[in-house]
Amino acid sequence: MRITFVTPSLACGGTERCVTLLTRGLLANGHSVTVITLYNEDTDFFILPKAAERLALGIDGISTTVIHGLANNLQRLRILRRAIKSSQPDVVVSHIHQTNVMTIIALGGTAVPMIAVEHNDPGMHPAGRIWEALRRRTYPRAWKLVSVSRGVDEGFSWLAADKRIVIHNPIELPKDVQAISVPDTEIGDRQWIAAMGRLTPQKGFDLLLQAFAKVVDRHPGWGLRIIGEGELRRELEQLSAQLDLSQSVSFAGLLANPLPVLRNSKLFAMASRYEGFPYAALEAMACGLPVIYTDCPSGPREIIREGVDGLLVPNGDVAALAAAMDRLMSNSVERANLAARAPQVLDRFGTAGIVAQWEDLFEASMK
Repeated sequence: MRITFVTPSLACGGTERCVTLLTRGLLANGHSVTVITLYNEDTDFFILPKAAERLALGIDGISTTVIHGLANNLQRLRILRRAIKSSQPDVVVSHIHQTNVMTIIALGGTAVPMIAVEHNDPGMHPAGRIWEALRRRTYPRAWKLVSVSRGVDEGFSWLAADKRIVIHNPIELPKDVQAISVPDTEIGDRQWIAAMGRLTPQKGFDLLLQAFAKVVDRHPGWGLRIIGEGELRRELEQLSAQLDLSQSVSFAGLLANPLPVLRNSKLFAMASRYEGFPYAALEAMACGLPVIYTDCPSGPREIIREGVDGLLVPNGDVAALAAAMDRLMSNSVERANLAARAPQVLDRFGTAGIVAQWEDLFEASMK
């Protein structure tokens, strides 16, 4: 089968990781895969397998006026339509609401089944008035809407039930993790809590720093390492200094290979205000870390089994997050028990099983 993915970019993010893993899995199963990105290759973080066809359109950009925007969008739709048709797809899968809307419009008048994928809870991550109107207008024309979690799917209850399905994001680790893991030069004599994600308001690193500040004096041998980059980097560093955490908090930046940091940590904690189906939790658990996560409206509850492989705390509750961190920092036995079951996430959401669900969906679209 010939499958074409359309996505904004292959930059560092959960959507891009999902596209990359699905591409790899589908190619391994004998399918042909084309990945079309709206951005050029200079924004890439993830690398596709060589067998994948890549079309980087470079049609992103900001319009200075409404008329300019309309003209640009018409041109973008023409370019996108040509690119999709050139890939000769049996099915098209688009990711993220703006790209989904554009792809549905670009495919107008064709018989190619189109599947739209949503990665965020629309109630917590609003598209804006115009894009929401376009989404409601165009999504009924898609063959199917895939949500990456049940929580995300609930936000699209206005769409007919037979138009919707939930398929979780896949996760995998390299076959030989030890071989590809570089030494962790910062480990020192500290015990580390890891956190990972874009430094944006969504991920709640400000809440995490406040929670850590409440417990760090009780655990002087512990530190917090934050993996990721984003718009709030300087603001979060300033908050860390204000909370007198500069000596115990490390901002690791964007890491091409975060596995050494994760594998040399004792636990993983996040204070996200909302999620879709967070890769941070999946990857940390796959590396054998017990996880503390805020119980967002969607995502973490479908990954973390409370008291089995991690802990969930009320969303936005700094005191509860601090208490959960203190609990696991103080109890190595409980940490070990949770850590022992955490890698089962690879069985529950491994690439092979998730790809099989996608293949079933593709087969259904051909009938």
